[in-house]
Amino acid sequence: MTDTAATLPAYAAAVASGEPTPGGGSVVAVVAALGAALGEMVCSLSVGRPAYADVEAELRRAAVRLTGLRERLLAAAAEDEAAYRAYRDASTRPNGTDTERAARRDALQAALLVAADVPLAVAAACAELAEILEPIARLGNRHAVSDAATGALLAEAALRGALLNVRGNASLLREPAAAGRYRARAERLEARGRDATGRVLRAAAGRADG
Repeated sequence: MTDTAATLPAYAAAVASGEPTPGGGSVVAVVAALGAALGEMVCSLSVGRPAYADVEAELRRAAVRLTGLRERLLAAAAEDEAAYRAYRDASTRPNGTDTERAARRDALQAALLVAADVPLAVAAACAELAEILEPIARLGNRHAVSDAATGALLAEAALRGALLNVRGNASLLREPAAAGRYRARAERLEARGRDATGRVLRAAAGRADG
């Protein structure tokens, strides 16, 4: 989130305002960050308790990774807003002459690459988040296992939302090979995130039934 929308009510109001930013790309990064925070919470509710002493070291490592992901995702929310502004700026460049049109076209293509790279990085972080949550759901505090599962569902939803932006921006690239690379990476990340989320949900269901 940006400095001007640093609190949740202000951020939600900014999203609702109809201004170009923050938009969907920023929102999915924030949603994923909240999913990471839920995983950290489960770790905090497990570490230091005798019942989880045997798995404390693994949960501590997971918590450290989740903290890094949460911070990275919140930074990505602001990066997405900046990427969109850069694209809008490029679209307003003059296009009266052939030279101006070529410069505008190049600027738009450069901005599109950034606008695809940012959500692609968010999607990769979401897939990693879901993977980290699996051992937390399996080993962490059984009374908070639903929070780990909820974190994974948020991660998958955010991943799919981020990939909508990746695919949309890739479709505007003039170079077919580059567009194809983005689409291929999107497919791999979507499958990775879906599989990881499924493992988290199965682990959580097993704990709930046990």
